[in-house]
Amino acid sequence: MTEPTTNTTRAWPSGMAKLGTHLKRRGEVTALDIDKRMLRVVHVTSSRGSAQVRRVELLPVPSEDFDLQNPSKVGEWIGEQLKAIRLTPGTVVMAVRRGEAVLKEFQLPPLKDIGEMASMVRMRAGRELPFPESQASIDFTVTKAPTRQEIKAAKKDGASASAPTEAKADVVVSAIKNETLNYYKTIAESAGFALAGLGLRPMASYRALKACVPELESGAVALISVRRHEVDVDILIDGRLVFSREVSVDLNLTEDSLELERNERLNHTSKEIFRCLHSYEGSGAYQKLDQLFIAGGTGLEDELRQQIQSDSEVTCSRMPLPTAIQLPDDKAEDAARALTSLGLALGFVDERGLAVNFLSPKRPVVRRNEGRTKWLLGVCLLLAAVVMLFSFRNRYESEAKSNYEKLNQTWSKLNKGDRANKIVNRTGRAVLDWQNESKDWLGHFAFISSVLPQCDKVYLTSLGTRRAGRNGILSFQLQAKDSDTLHEVEKTLRDLGYVFKSVPHTPGNDRHGYSFRAAFDLLIPDKFDHDIKSNLETNAPPARIEDDIHAKGLTSAGKRKEARNG
Repeated sequence: MTEPTTNTTRAWPSGMAKLGTHLKRRGEVTALDIDKRMLRVVHVTSSRGSAQVRRVELLPVPSEDFDLQNPSKVGEWIGEQLKAIRLTPGTVVMAVRRGEAVLKEFQLPPLKDIGEMASMVRMRAGRELPFPESQASIDFTVTKAPTRQEIKAAKKDGASASAPTEAKADVVVSAIKNETLNYYKTIAESAGFALAGLGLRPMASYRALKACVPELESGAVALISVRRHEVDVDILIDGRLVFSREVSVDLNLTEDSLELERNERLNHTSKEIFRCLHSYEGSGAYQKLDQLFIAGGTGLEDELRQQIQSDSEVTCSRMPLPTAIQLPDDKAEDAARALTSLGLALGFVDERGLAVNFLSPKRPVVRRNEGRTKWLLGVCLLLAAVVMLFSFRNRYESEAKSNYEKLNQTWSKLNKGDRANKIVNRTGRAVLDWQNESKDWLGHFAFISSVLPQCDKVYLTSLGTRRAGRNGILSFQLQAKDSDTLHEVEKTLRDLGYVFKSVPHTPGNDRHGYSFRAAFDLLIPDKFDHDIKSNLETNAPPARIEDDIHAKGLTSAGKRKEARNG
């Protein structure tokens, strides 16, 4: 029975899945493939969508005291070999044999939701698999999805026909037992590394064929992967894998083997390959083969190719080395013997990753209450906004306090330096106040001096200013000969427009014979009717006394001094 396999195309991955896959696959990838005879190691580095093969190693498996069925021993041996060749594996991937997996092909309605597709696949696979679904790791891929035109045509035909028709998607399901999965996990754990992916050998061989013969995009192609103990027969149609079989053979020949034995084993191998090709001819996906490639590193590939070519009309050739990928210069021959490992590593670092990965298969999505989810999301966003608001507030508050402390220190320093200039500042503020109030204080001082009686009647003992609310007050104290003089001064000031309260006359005799004293607090009116400057010009200077040296000028002082000296 034909059992189609999958290709490397995943079904409708989401944008976040693409981003996560791309980020996860960057870096170093080590692909391991082990059989009864050889451990094949391919170390690949990937960066920005391009892959480069760094190392290709072929390590013979011990022929004695080595049980391939014991995963712990196998893992320990692999770990020792990797240390011996000084290879530190990064992301490690392995592949199961074709004989360890079950492949089934279903035709299902095309669904864009990968979770719904996984639910449908598991429902069908649970009835088709030879073991319970709970004891298996099941993964799938879509080998062919109908186009929009095909879906519209199917709906149109279904509307016109009596039986409804619907476009289907070809889905290939692959499953392995949990025992097989645990086997490879135990190998990785015993070797001392974490397993990142577990693919399938036919998928890896197909990816290697795409790297070696990139121009193969259409037609039917058969790929024969030859090993000493087994042969894989994989068939591709239009770039997708539709058939795969594993054949057990014995090609473990030595140089001393007889030619008869050699020919018998080669004939047996070619017959098994033709049986697989005949099985493919009886499948529903049959299409005449256009080309056949043989890959392997046993040294028997050319002889096997000649036998197949002699009994078949299909063009048979050796699979070339990859041309689009840079290989180590001295490892070209080893790369031809490790094409499966090479394809496994390249498939893992591809943007879509492995088509079938038993380690992380596609699973049904658990549907949740969307209303509750939205409500919880809204609450979370609100809490996040509140937390963010308080964090911003605390940050700005701390910054403001820090700035305040710095400015306060600066202000304290400036305030200490300003104490020495306090009198100057106070005087300056007073002058500014005089200017802002438009009060000619000095003019009023001079004006009052001009209207007071002569000093033989009264003299000034004190003079000052102060503010009372919005008004300015001139304060001065007079010492007079008699009370009438003080009354005369009081009357004169009131007539001029100054406002002040009644002035008490206090008897106070001094040594000059001035018997009365009075203190005046004059309120300067907003509108003063007299021209202060003009009034000053009308006052004649008082007469000088005879012994005043300034009366006749400063020149007389020198003459007097000379007369006294002489």
